[in-house]
Amino acid sequence: MRLLIIANSTTVFGKELKNELEDIGEHVTLLDFESLKLFRDNFIEDMKYFNIFFKYKKIPKISMFFRMLYIRKLIKENDFDIINIHVSRWFYLLILPTLMKKKFIITFYGSDFYRTSNFIKNIQKVIYTKADRITFTNPITKQSFLDYYQEFYEKSYVCRFGLKTLDFIDKNRYKDRGEIKNILGYSQDKIIITCGYNATVAQQHEIIIKNLLKIDKKALNKIQFIFPLTYGDNSNKKRIRTILKDTNLDYIILEDFLYTDENAYIKLASDIMVNILKTDSFSGSMQEFLYAENIVITGSWLPYDIFDKEGIYYQKIDSENELSIKLENIINNIDEYKENLSINKNIIYKLSSWKNNINSWKDIYAN
Repeated sequence: MRLLIIANSTTVFGKELKNELEDIGEHVTLLDFESLKLFRDNFIEDMKYFNIFFKYKKIPKISMFFRMLYIRKLIKENDFDIINIHVSRWFYLLILPTLMKKKFIITFYGSDFYRTSNFIKNIQKVIYTKADRITFTNPITKQSFLDYYQEFYEKSYVCRFGLKTLDFIDKNRYKDRGEIKNILGYSQDKIIITCGYNATVAQQHEIIIKNLLKIDKKALNKIQFIFPLTYGDNSNKKRIRTILKDTNLDYIILEDFLYTDENAYIKLASDIMVNILKTDSFSGSMQEFLYAENIVITGSWLPYDIFDKEGIYYQKIDSENELSIKLENIINNIDEYKENLSINKNIIYKLSSWKNNINSWKDIYAN
């Protein structure tokens, strides 16, 4: 099997899937959708298509046309058996005849379905008609998709991404927490609250900050807030930085993308994690915080039914405006809220370790 995964190489999903498949002997090439940089066996970089596309990348409106043109060229010039497209986009209609000559699979992350207009959903139906398989990270997103496109039941499957960070959390779980905080530059004596996990608007940082400012000053003095803005929307990142400068909050902004041990450190050093996205599918980052025994606060409107079904212990709010009240209550009773966190470890490992998920990907490519 010669597989091409088209994904964003700055996020972990495509990279970790490539790693895990290569570990069991498969030949996998990862194409970064944004830059057209290729990562061949053992992550050897191939810059051929990156160099060709680079001069067109910043041309407004037509850059996507050239991106699709060179993805088609790449597929024609390489002997791939399977094309796995991560994140559904209508632009793939431009190269659909080329995709149809291979076995091709569409992988939804979640937001690429939930945040798409009905107009675009209807346009994309042609792609799903021709696709060999369609995968989802959880049953809820799969069902939402099938509620809209009833005819694709037979080709729709749940394939979860494993979380390699779980292994690094285990590796560092018993490391001195003060030492980890020192490496990250965190406060040694304050409660650490992590707000979101990237720089996209969907994280609702502004709403989070408005709620933080409502917290009683006595409680507020006990807290240091962490804003991971390591990837996502650069303009939103600048806006959040500007808003935070005008507050009296004790905060740290994380901007460098974190891998392996450092990625585990930000979970292990944190006490509370806030995740009030507008929409989500099966948040990997949130699971990592749960695995590291954080108190996680999330919105009841998010499709995390599987967490409830499996018995995950976490906190829900019914409205973004309830966040300040919930946080203040947790801060004042933090030991009580931490009592049941240990039950999450085994549940998250069962749901999201690569060991328990790689076989579903092998099956989807093989059949």
